[in-house]
Amino acid sequence: MRRKAATFFAALFLFACWGEAPAGAVQVGDEVVLMSDDRPGKARRGRPAVAFGKDCFLVIWREGWHGDGGNSRIHAARVGLDGKMLDARAVEIAPCKTGVQVNPRVAFFGDTFLVVWQDLRNGKDHDVLGARISPEGKVLDDKPISIAVAPRTQVMPDVAADDTGFMVWHGFRGEETVPRVFAARVESNGAVGAPAPLTEGSSPRIAWNGKDHLVTCFDARLSGSRLGMYVQYLRVDTAGKQLFRSTYRDNFAYSHSRQISICGVPGKGWVLVCSRGCPDYWGWNGPGAQRLFSITAEGKRAADSPSERYYDPKREPKVLAPANWLDSSIGKKTHRAAGPAGIPEIWPWGKSALAANGGHCVAVWQRYHTGGSTGIDFVNGDIQAGRVDGWKPLDKDGVPVAATAASESSPALAGNGAGKLLCAYEKIVAGTTQICARTIEAR
Repeated sequence: MRRKAATFFAALFLFACWGEAPAGAVQVGDEVVLMSDDRPGKARRGRPAVAFGKDCFLVIWREGWHGDGGNSRIHAARVGLDGKMLDARAVEIAPCKTGVQVNPRVAFFGDTFLVVWQDLRNGKDHDVLGARISPEGKVLDDKPISIAVAPRTQVMPDVAADDTGFMVWHGFRGEETVPRVFAARVESNGAVGAPAPLTEGSSPRIAWNGKDHLVTCFDARLSGSRLGMYVQYLRVDTAGKQLFRSTYRDNFAYSHSRQISICGVPGKGWVLVCSRGCPDYWGWNGPGAQRLFSITAEGKRAADSPSERYYDPKREPKVLAPANWLDSSIGKKTHRAAGPAGIPEIWPWGKSALAANGGHCVAVWQRYHTGGSTGIDFVNGDIQAGRVDGWKPLDKDGVPVAATAASESSPALAGNGAGKLLCAYEKIVAGTTQICARTIEAR
């Protein structure tokens, strides 16, 4: 009887501290395969992205070989809130005879999805094109929307919806030798405004928090002597006017992988996830980790956010991972295939995704197994999920979303803002890459 009473009061204490019982807060649904047959991508498909609108999710991805002489195209499929595919088969968004289509992104506004991608159909340089899709799965544009088709290369688009339409951001090289980030507004009817330059940088990402956009990009000029790349972030309004720009002192180090995800929290600010480095034989890169950062509604890094730090197990063997590390290799079982101290068998690294879920966000991220002949090879990928509150993880180490003997990677995430989300990802089975998805419920 005393043990039952103690258990009850312990649960009551946890509820008082957290506002909800943390156990079982993230639930994952069954896997649905969106594309797995031999037409046309076979093993050459990937880069899924997903958005939610009008009670359905739209998942898009690259289908086919996208290298020299390739013919990759962007495909799409709808998934219901119950996690089941709504279409008999995926549809090709913008058929064409030549070139490749890569790096697709998607957002929803009003009653329309807007898909953007980089396209090489002219055979000379990449352009940024787009197409609108209805919630019923119909492609609304006979010809792709020309978003950025000026001379020379325009690549790496991202898109977010605000309260007036879509904002598309892309980096490209003009006559200069440094990439720049540009913005263009796309209306729900497909009309495109003139691209406006914003800043020097590459690989832009954008997210809307209900009032402003936050744009992140990589700035190699700020790399200094310690790391190769830093994240720069800017708060802008719906017209693309810059309201705040981070300085060198504001920026945080971003190590090696050059992967970042960003999410706006309505009424608050933004949450960012980025990973640390790959394993190396002697451990010079330190542990693997997926890290959280919080940006305020003013566009500044949260004052209470932990500062960037290195972890040296030789000097600090008893120090745990910093509080803003969502997942890390610290404390994981090691194997002796590499390095004098061995390499952790679990290594969080690479792509992640975020989606708003009411007052907080849900994150999904890659976690690899290490091994191979060197001990530092990535031999299998899994996908984890967890709730986050600003830079604070609520589910340390996460909950498995896709963790099978097959390799799962490249997670994408979208939610309806009321606890229902869909995670899309790549899965390699017998040499063929499938595009799969699972629902996530988070309270």
